[in-house]
Amino acid sequence: MSAGVANELEASPIDPVKVGSATVSIYFAPTTIKVPAKKVEGTEPAADAAAFTLKTYPSYIISYYEGSVRMLRRRNTLEKARKYAKEVATRLNRDGARAEFLTDRDRRIYTLAQAAAKATGLEVDEVCRRQLELQRRLKSGTPEEAVDFMNDHGQRVQLGVTTGAVYIEYLAHIEKRGAGDYHLRDIKRYVGGFVETQPGVLSQIQTAAIDSFLGALGGKDRNKNNHRDAIIAYFSFAQDKGFLPTGLAHAATATTEYRAARQKITTEAQAIDLMQPNDIYSPAEMRLILAAADDDGPLRATLEIKAFSGVRTEEIVRLWWVMMAEKEKCIRVPDAVGKIDARRVPLLPNLEKRIAAHSSELKRDRVAADWKSANSLYHAWQRVCKKAGVPYRRNAFRNSYFTYRLVILGAGEIKTVAEEGGTSPKMLKKDYLSRAPISLATAEEWFAL
Repeated sequence: MSAGVANELEASPIDPVKVGSATVSIYFAPTTIKVPAKKVEGTEPAADAAAFTLKTYPSYIISYYEGSVRMLRRRNTLEKARKYAKEVATRLNRDGARAEFLTDRDRRIYTLAQAAAKATGLEVDEVCRRQLELQRRLKSGTPEEAVDFMNDHGQRVQLGVTTGAVYIEYLAHIEKRGAGDYHLRDIKRYVGGFVETQPGVLSQIQTAAIDSFLGALGGKDRNKNNHRDAIIAYFSFAQDKGFLPTGLAHAATATTEYRAARQKITTEAQAIDLMQPNDIYSPAEMRLILAAADDDGPLRATLEIKAFSGVRTEEIVRLWWVMMAEKEKCIRVPDAVGKIDARRVPLLPNLEKRIAAHSSELKRDRVAADWKSANSLYHAWQRVCKKAGVPYRRNAFRNSYFTYRLVILGAGEIKTVAEEGGTSPKMLKKDYLSRAPISLATAEEWFAL
């Protein structure tokens, strides 16, 4: 009980309510609140004017005992206070009167319950209330099952950790892994936004809350799924580090994956257009692009690696020439360079010849030493495409590699191609296997450039 409330109850009750042997007291205890001072439009307040005024309202406190615990309830009118007091007094009288008619069996049960409750330092009625409250809070099962679960799983879990605290550790973990600026930027964008809207305890977040966050996002299905994938990775990290129970699916795994509304095809022209590979370059277009970059060896080298190995732009920015293992005929993409995991990418014959043609002077330091970020390299490629008279298409160099590589190896080797590109077979099937057929001759021409 606060000191303020205790002072209010020092006086005698103004209106005790009695029902049988039960008495409930009512005290007059007015409340005072601060009300911001009103500003008169068109005038300036005086320098010594108060920012607020005090306003007092009538209030009444109902006081009674539940076992050994004193209960205080407040009502704003005497009529409401009397009504509530009578309800409480009626209940206390009824429940108290039952004690006069306890059987020997009931007395024995009560005596044993009192002895058991003594170890907790609580009265029997308080133990019962807490038991009922715990049962009410459980979404399923029993308090005993909850205790068993805690003993089995909770000992390895750090309880009560907030989403923000886990997020700070997650960012530190990602930085230790050597994640690039773009990867770190995406995590802050996708996961950081989620943490801001869910600042509470991580273990208490349910799937419905995550789905609600994703559903409220703007943009297309790709934007929502990017957020979803990042949040799943964040929850998986929390599970690995002991912030969530292991061996159980966390809340993010059951979230809904978004898909764009299926396009309705009503004409043959629409069907033909849908299957056109309009996000890749033809061999003729790539020949023009390489020719336009011929006088800039470092830039041409980045274009060659991008188009004929499928390495991501942000990976090229982190790639060093020593990772271009020419003798082993592969590109070694270590964990600190790869967006997801380390991998080896084959150095195909045409790329092998092109890399060999560059001077040893060029093949030092980083491959993209002249560009500090993927964004600056992307703009350099844009300028080359403009010079070549070829429209720049977003991610078309990597798309071209996947498209032509799958034509040469066949759909049966989709897992191999996915491993080369550091992606998943599922993604390749979705984006590359539904297109209009591309001839083997065209694919071979691409890798003969």
